[in-house]
Amino acid sequence: MEKSYQIKGMSCAACASKVEKAVGSIHGVSKASVNLMKNTCLVEFDDALVTDENVIAAVDAAGYEALISKQGNLFLDDETELKQTRIRLYISLALTFFIMLLSMGHMFSLNLIHNAFFNGSLQGAMALIVAILQKQYFISALKALKHGGFNMDSLVSTGAAASFIYSVFSLLNVDLSATHEVLGSTHPVFFEGAAGILTFVAIGKYIENRAKHRTSSAVSALYDLAPKSVSVKREGGVVQILLDSVAIGDTVVLKAGDKIGIDGIVISGSAHVDESALSGESRPVKKETGSEVKSATFVLDGYIEVEVLKVGEETTLSKIIKMVENTAQTKVPIARIADVAASYFVPAIFALSALTFIVWYFIIGSEFSLSLTFAISVLVVSCPCALGLATPVAIMAGTGRAAREGIIFKSPEALEILGRADVIAFDKTGTLTTGSVSVVAKESLDENVPLNIAYLYAASIEGKSSHPIARAFYSPSAALIEVEDYCFEKGLGVSGSIGGKKYYVGNEKLLSKLGISLTADVVYQIESYVNGGSSVVYLADESHAVAYFVLSDPLKKDSYSLISDFKKSQIKTMMLTGDAENTAEQIATKLGISDYSSRLLPEDKLNIIKELQNQGKKVIMVGDGINDSASLSQADVGVGLKGSMDIALSSCDVILLKERLTDIYNAFLISRATMRNIRQNLFWAIIYNVLTIPVACGVFYPAFKITLPPMLCSILMGISSVCVVTNALRLTVLKIDSQKIQKESILMKKTICIEGMMCNHCTSSVKKSLEALPNVSDVEVSLEDKCATLNTNDETSDALLKAAVESAGFKVTDIK
Repeated sequence: MEKSYQIKGMSCAACASKVEKAVGSIHGVSKASVNLMKNTCLVEFDDALVTDENVIAAVDAAGYEALISKQGNLFLDDETELKQTRIRLYISLALTFFIMLLSMGHMFSLNLIHNAFFNGSLQGAMALIVAILQKQYFISALKALKHGGFNMDSLVSTGAAASFIYSVFSLLNVDLSATHEVLGSTHPVFFEGAAGILTFVAIGKYIENRAKHRTSSAVSALYDLAPKSVSVKREGGVVQILLDSVAIGDTVVLKAGDKIGIDGIVISGSAHVDESALSGESRPVKKETGSEVKSATFVLDGYIEVEVLKVGEETTLSKIIKMVENTAQTKVPIARIADVAASYFVPAIFALSALTFIVWYFIIGSEFSLSLTFAISVLVVSCPCALGLATPVAIMAGTGRAAREGIIFKSPEALEILGRADVIAFDKTGTLTTGSVSVVAKESLDENVPLNIAYLYAASIEGKSSHPIARAFYSPSAALIEVEDYCFEKGLGVSGSIGGKKYYVGNEKLLSKLGISLTADVVYQIESYVNGGSSVVYLADESHAVAYFVLSDPLKKDSYSLISDFKKSQIKTMMLTGDAENTAEQIATKLGISDYSSRLLPEDKLNIIKELQNQGKKVIMVGDGINDSASLSQADVGVGLKGSMDIALSSCDVILLKERLTDIYNAFLISRATMRNIRQNLFWAIIYNVLTIPVACGVFYPAFKITLPPMLCSILMGISSVCVVTNALRLTVLKIDSQKIQKESILMKKTICIEGMMCNHCTSSVKKSLEALPNVSDVEVSLEDKCATLNTNDETSDALLKAAVESAGFKVTDIK
């Protein structure tokens, strides 16, 4: 079983490492992966040996709190908690500013309180209030210490506490009549440092959390595709209930504008449904009795009643969300380096801080206050947070950006490897071509079997198959005959018995296997078709060929630009197909693919991929997820074009919900950008600590008098984490070519005749509704002519245009 738990109390990578070790040590747990970005722990375990209580107890023993995670709860902070945090932060900032005025006002001829003791006491009182407001750092540090460990809060709280305690003892030695100058000379106090450390770290944390929320917005947007409540038929009436309360077998009532939060089947009514979130197809899909509807879609017009077949985590949308979240929560291999470093980081900083004090005070012989300042600076400037956030924040942003385009990475390894690919191999039918194969020519080869009967036999046998070629023979109105002993042979074809006689439908390899040869005249005819890029399927009995059928499968319009994009990126492209040599050559030539293999069985494709991998190549395989399942599994990254069907069982590593070929290249770009972002984040996190820690230790003080005061260190520490998160935010606005196909479509002008417009407000409403549609531009609405004109492409149907106008409250009489 795999389950996610929310973890409270973590503040840095050291905390995450500690939780992972605690949960991973439970007998029966095979894997524990903590995501500091989302404050969650993904656990794989044997449910016969491990319960929720075991996991919660292990996390509690490590000094943290665990809760069973609900899908969609990306962060523990609710709006109330964020508001309280913001208020505490504002008060702390105001107090810190006033403390700084008291301690450093004399530099600007601003002496608010001349008496040193009262000045210092007021500073101390305000610093204590700041410590109480930001007490979470001390509580977290004490919890960690109680369980024998340290975390980032240990560094912050120790630095602040040391500054405060030293200042109190220093203040107790001040003469009651002394002026404020002694606080900076003979009896220095660091109340401003104690308050500043806590306040500026809190500011950094607040900004970091806000940025983390923004980073997750693309993933969070997936939840908005489901409604909060739905209308359900209950006891003769229609009631509104929460989506979570819907049960299998319920009847959900849906009308125009309703989101569909369940998977089910229409039992009455008819409507047009927008399925673009799943299929990428902007054209409305008509749904009537017997039609399937899926979550993440919504009703454009009409009225339907749907019997619920899947709810909760079994719906299409929930499966998509689960895969996105699991990918964001699981670590990429590069992250493990940071995890190892972070687990040793905090103890090493404490040791370095102690060593700094010893060297400056006991060996160099500096003043106690100066030595303590250097030691505190080392504690405060160090930032394990940046190391811990470097990977998860980028993964979250990258997978979220991909999800927005309908690109689902099922594993973080796929996200890492895809951008490093050397070779991309394509299946042909249904991948580079539309998969909408049609019979464009047919010929009988047996004078005793009329062509219409031969076609009926072939259509009846193929009618039992779901292969794209089978669909070329299918017609909803066709009256097929009964077929017995149906059999499918991979890479060859299908067979079945009709009227007690065995017939076969398949390619030339099938004929060769049966020992059937063709006459020279027939071979010549077939070659002319094959040379033109078509495929040929034969109907045969056990002794001879009965007929042949010429099939045409046009290339997808975006396949040209896809191959061109990969070639520009120096990625080798190749095509692996079971089609005849001439057909494969024609397609490869049109697309500019120099490396292709034809007449391949599924195992042949598998062997080619293995051979490329043996040569040290990283291979992407693109296929339909069924016939190419072995090849997709063997490839370093398998990309499936199945869309939303059977999404959880697919053998692919990347699924393209919208089935746009350009999304393969978009996934490649997102992978490269995400891994580049992770490397940048890790570099910043490491270089920040490498540069600041020596300065904080006082290495440059003897020669150049350069120091980093504790308050400045706290600011720098906050900045380091914010920089990492902000850098990852760039991924959420990454520019990709998702609209390339729409832009390339030919625009056409349409006129919509409208009744009911009475004034300029009416025309404005119509215009806004039409401009909100995809692929629509140059909208003009005329009150005088009672019509609207616009430019659009063939992707936008008249039904969608009509729905947009009528949603604004007007009637469409004609579209031309």
